[in-house]
Amino acid sequence: NYRPITGKADYMYQNATFIPLTNTMGEVSHMCIILYDVTDIAVNKKELEDLNKKLEQVSQTDSLTQLANRGHWEGTLRQEFLRIKRNGGCSTLLMFDIDHFKKVNDEYGHSCGDEALRHLSDLLRTTLRETDIAGRYGGEEFVVTLLDTDKEGASTFAERLREIIESTPVKYKHFEIKMTVSIGFAGSSNGFNNHERWIEAADKALYYSKNTGRNKVTSYSDIKNDA
Repeated sequence: NYRPITGKADYMYQNATFIPLTNTMGEVSHMCIILYDVTDIAVNKKELEDLNKKLEQVSQTDSLTQLANRGHWEGTLRQEFLRIKRNGGCSTLLMFDIDHFKKVNDEYGHSCGDEALRHLSDLLRTTLRETDIAGRYGGEEFVVTLLDTDKEGASTFAERLREIIESTPVKYKHFEIKMTVSIGFAGSSNGFNNHERWIEAADKALYYSKNTGRNKVTSYSDIKNDA
């Protein structure tokens, strides 16, 4: 019988014991097979494993945007930094935030601000490749690690993201709210002693975009002599 006797599963999970039986001559003449229905134990173990996976996912995810939270994202960036140091290659760190986001909260309320962050996160996901890692860095600031991407590729990605956000307003109640973002990015460099220095470089490029007109993209390599 393959149906569980006591369990919640569709099929029985079993443990089996095989016992050789000997005759009076000491020869194995029969085999005793005992099957145990362990469905409940197996199902409970699987449910616990699934719950642990969900808890791990929750601990790594920003609850509002469903992107990676800062701690998890920064951990992946550190691993990528060490990988490049060890094996070579080129990846790019991109940072951006919403221009004049405080005005959105002040004029339409924080619920609208939350909707704007979710909206932007959805747009960001549409631009990502499977290998890219996006996260919410804090407030209205976001980060993307573009793996195996050089300056040209990062610039193309950043411009596409900027244009999509600018052309796709947030819909909140009966309002349509246009948003723009300022973007900065920095390629991996042998001059960075640690991943924190990499973050600082991308952050400087971001603030250069904000301080020179907003709604634009800046590469750290183009401004590092001034930074």
